[in-house]
Amino acid sequence: MQVELDDIMGLSEVSEMTGKSKANIKEYQKRGQFPEPVKELASGPLWLRDQIQEWMDTPRQRGRKKKVD
Repeated sequence: MQVELDDIMGLSEVSEMTGKSKANIKEYQKRGQFPEPVKELASGPLWLRDQIQEWMDTPRQRGRKKKVD
């Protein structure tokens, strides 16, 4: 698979594309509700534009999940 440089996105670009803050994206990652980066660099994670677009196009429940005892 050939990847164009314009298709690689860091946290700032993902934040701009999704309209979510960097802190929100990091929280989604921590919860396992965000695509895994294709690469982790010292400067931060990298994603492919298609991964983020697919995440944006996928419906998700809003709000927090209820705790089950």
